[in-house]
Amino acid sequence: MRQVELGNTGEKVAVVGQGTWGVKRNLDASKHQSIKESLKLGIELGMTHIDTAEAYGSGAAELLIGELIKEEQYDRDDLFITSKIFPLHFTKESMKRAARRSLSRLGLNHFDLYLIHMPNPVIPLKWQVHLMEELIDEGLTRYMGVSNFFKIIFKFIQFHLKKYEFATNQVRINIGHQGYIHHGLDYFQARGVTLTAYSPLAHGKWQSWNNVLMQNLSTIAKAHDATPSQVAIAWLIHHDGIITIPKAFSPKHVIQNAGAADLNLSKREIQSLYMPSKVSLV
Repeated sequence: MRQVELGNTGEKVAVVGQGTWGVKRNLDASKHQSIKESLKLGIELGMTHIDTAEAYGSGAAELLIGELIKEEQYDRDDLFITSKIFPLHFTKESMKRAARRSLSRLGLNHFDLYLIHMPNPVIPLKWQVHLMEELIDEGLTRYMGVSNFFKIIFKFIQFHLKKYEFATNQVRINIGHQGYIHHGLDYFQARGVTLTAYSPLAHGKWQSWNNVLMQNLSTIAKAHDATPSQVAIAWLIHHDGIITIPKAFSPKHVIQNAGAADLNLSKREIQSLYMPSKVSLV
């Protein structure tokens, strides 16, 4: 699995990782086990960046990952674990408690990367930023970042940084939603901030994309003996400064996602999958 630098951290992470959005509480035992097996397979294939959040199944996703880590006895340094704090904690004390609860569910003493899940206009961004910096100082996370932050909000929040930089902004990017590529990628690249693309396959609804794009995807997939979903991921990670975290809860899809990192698309193929974006609010 190809690895790239995360922001300006010097840390190498898998260009294709694994997402866990969709893990719920009270899953039946067979489904619970199949998700763990899928994550395990992904790790074996080099997708060692695991993304989760306290909001995913109200902690269920973190618990499942924690079970897997304990059962397989992974070397901590072999995994890169990202989680997110939901912006409904209104004091620094409650935010720190939330971070520690997430770590407890994961069975870890620190995150590799901890993100503010989304902006909350009720909570001052200034002290959220300073709290994240405190978490680094206290050894609870190695790096920090944000998720779902429009560029204009990201610009504002950067003014409050005192000691550390944001490593990433995790946002929705896929062939059907190219706004960040057309209107934000250059900005984040220039500042050494990696964009982590979630929903690279639009939660399985990618078949509803523009007909011309779908036609081009199919043509390119046939030329590379690949699937359209693999081409969609390969197109995404072709862009410097973008990594992705597709969710896959079946061995077939895990293998496909990992294989996407090995596809080498031509410039012409890359260009054929662009579409004009009228959306500049990124």
